[in-house]
Amino acid sequence: MERHPVRLGFLIAVGVLLAVGLAVALSSLSTVLITVGTALFVAVGLNPLVTRLVARGLSRGVSVLIVTLGVLALLGALLLVIVPIIVDQVRLLATELPSLLADLPRQEWYLDLDESTGGGIGQLRDWLSSTIVDPNTWLALGGGVLQATASIAGGVGNTVFIAILTLYFLAGLPRITAAFYRLTPRSTREQTVDLTEDILAGVGNYLSGMAVLAAMNAVFSFIVLTIAGNPFAAVLAFLALLITFIPLVGSVISTVIVTLVCLMVSPPSALWVGIALVAYMQVEAYVLTPRVLSRAVTIPGSLVLIGAMVGGTLLGLLGALVAVPVTAALLLIIERVIVPRQELA
Repeated sequence: MERHPVRLGFLIAVGVLLAVGLAVALSSLSTVLITVGTALFVAVGLNPLVTRLVARGLSRGVSVLIVTLGVLALLGALLLVIVPIIVDQVRLLATELPSLLADLPRQEWYLDLDESTGGGIGQLRDWLSSTIVDPNTWLALGGGVLQATASIAGGVGNTVFIAILTLYFLAGLPRITAAFYRLTPRSTREQTVDLTEDILAGVGNYLSGMAVLAAMNAVFSFIVLTIAGNPFAAVLAFLALLITFIPLVGSVISTVIVTLVCLMVSPPSALWVGIALVAYMQVEAYVLTPRVLSRAVTIPGSLVLIGAMVGGTLLGLLGALVAVPVTAALLLIIERVIVPRQELA
């Protein structure tokens, strides 16, 4: 290379161009990669259910069909029951929000909080009130609704594609993993198989457990809010269902949002609703989570939080959910592959 500097420069330039081209290609394919990754992730999450049915003597095809029909029936029932309620309550919330804001200055807790913040709460209320009655706000929202409608239409198509791809992945997961194992060197194949199976089982159990915990949180929130007479119980419960998927902080965020909405509707009920949700958080943290996620891969809480923050920054809610099992998989690889090699070095 020292005798042929032109050749060296040419090779470096070609390498840089290839790297740039690969980065551009990956950026262009980011949507496709996220779609495929989401489908594979969901398939891995549903795989423990299929495995349990196979262990009972059913074929994998029949097991996949039963799980798929069960998921579709659950989603269909959820849409038929929850969506009309949510639409009505969102409309009710939009109608009553101005009167709720106008009634705030007559409540003692608001006056005390406004005085303690030096009028900051009052300024925030005035801004919200003026924004709501401003026609430009609703014009902007109208344009946003049109954009949102187009986004929803695209999202529905993307969801259907993910569902079909998930079905293919779920049915062919044993063949996919077997093909991956054949690509690994024979000398390390046994270790690769054990490690991969543990990762897949841990990820599947984690996703199944998080779905159960989120559903339980949503049901409990709905029951508490219904008893409290909150008119937005279904909306807040559905919001809790989504937010609870965020590791560690999801339940806290959900509790804060629900309590604040209750505070605007009925301050007396907000107190015991908040107490009930905080008590449930303790039960969830010390009783439900250890039992539900006992078969999942465990990682330190600090790494869970860091991984959720990184994943959420990159991919939003999906990234926060994916980050935890990815972190657990990396820890398994470090524990079973890198650390033993370091010990032998």
